[in-house]
Amino acid sequence: MVNKHLLRERLQLTEARPATCLNCGTALTGSFCSECGQRDIPAYPTVRELAMDAVSEFSGWDGRVASTLQALVRHPGLLTHEFLEGRRARYISPLRVYLTASVVYFVLAASASNIRVQSSKSSGPDVSVTAAADNKPVSRPERVAKAAENAFETQLALSPAEREAQLNDIAAAPALMQPFLRRAILDPAGFKRAILQTMPRMLFVLVPIFAGIVALFYRGRKYPEHLYFAIHLHAFIFLALAASKLLSFLRVPTPIVVITSVVAVCWIPIYTTLAFRRVYGDSLPRTLIKEAGIGTIYATVAALAFVIMIYLVAVAA
Repeated sequence: MVNKHLLRERLQLTEARPATCLNCGTALTGSFCSECGQRDIPAYPTVRELAMDAVSEFSGWDGRVASTLQALVRHPGLLTHEFLEGRRARYISPLRVYLTASVVYFVLAASASNIRVQSSKSSGPDVSVTAAADNKPVSRPERVAKAAENAFETQLALSPAEREAQLNDIAAAPALMQPFLRRAILDPAGFKRAILQTMPRMLFVLVPIFAGIVALFYRGRKYPEHLYFAIHLHAFIFLALAASKLLSFLRVPTPIVVITSVVAVCWIPIYTTLAFRRVYGDSLPRTLIKEAGIGTIYATVAALAFVIMIYLVAVAA
């Protein structure tokens, strides 16, 4: 009985509460406090109110998701332009957009990879690395490369004799290549898993580097402007690649999957050019020239970062 009375009193207090913020006492003029920013929700909310607040807080599902995706996907550069103009309340924050898009892509990529691995396992391993298709002997580097490729793709452990033979071949490889060749042979599944776990962090670090490279070609703007652009551009790339990966889970003909993947990959540079022009306003020739310079520098930095990542993952085992 006591609990029922307390509950009734709380409900009465909630219904009769003044139109003030429960956190700081400021008079409310909308759904949020103008002083501290707290959302106007009852002191003792119902389960439905809690669920709606949680969904709104974690996903931004109050119209911002649709607005963000529409601006990001359908209008290249518009989302960055809106943020730079100060129109931000209707959109999800750039960092949340990037993290969500990257998580979606890497989850789909890992799942699609597992599907291919299971298919490879069901068809049996391919470890014929001692001779070519025309019965010509292959060199030691070719044997090592073929063995590492098979182990990495199928994630099947080699027999003791095969492993010993490959380790002997690896011992004659350049010292810089030995760690990741040895890891690929001895622990292919763990090596691939470690790469997939490290890749998102590496790409996240590359985003501000990309923004810095853009800043070299577009001077006179503050660095955060380039960072907004870099985050939104990378988020779109993740979404485009995720869309192509999604078809791996659907029963669609292989030609359709290939065509969709090609369209997604080809649309990325077109989208990038349109985004550059909307945000930075250069002519098409100047934009293409700057894009070529930015792309060359960024590709070099990204390739170096990838090699370093592979090496660190290999030696960390």
